[in-house]
Amino acid sequence: MPDVFISYSADAKKLAERLAGSLQEEGVATWSDFENVSPGERLYDQLQLALDQAKFYLIVVGPRNVMRDWQDQEWQGALERTWTDPDKRIIPILVGHAEAPAFLRNWAPFRIEPGRNESASVKKLAEVIKKYPRGEQAPREGARLGRDWQKRIRDIESAAKRLKSHQDATPVKAQ
Repeated sequence: MPDVFISYSADAKKLAERLAGSLQEEGVATWSDFENVSPGERLYDQLQLALDQAKFYLIVVGPRNVMRDWQDQEWQGALERTWTDPDKRIIPILVGHAEAPAFLRNWAPFRIEPGRNESASVKKLAEVIKKYPRGEQAPREGARLGRDWQKRIRDIESAAKRLKSHQDATPVKAQ
């Protein structure tokens, strides 16, 4: 199971490859399309499985932020999973002077200057990832949901019970 899902803009592929290798040397399990998808496999299926399993999504944004269809699907998949699982994290990796796209501006970025102290930067990033709780203990039911959502769910369940009891109490007319 990968700790980290790596996605990248087309102009940042070389850095993403170095990043994956360096993180693995630091003991961080990674998933990327350039390493983990074999010929003949369904890319979409592999992508969805990796997105489900990862705890972190590193979105590597190059200076020109050249995005292809697959990157858009990966990035949307990462966003969806962080909305439904607050234990998952997106870390925008900004290469050089790259700016984060609008959808990433709520996430604290990590900047890497290509060729300058790259290995030191990767060590820092690996430390952040390793420090993060692994979630070995199963959370209590509803523990990951906010109070507002928990209240909404209770209200819906209560309304459903009232409807059910109302239907059970209403006599059926013979026709």
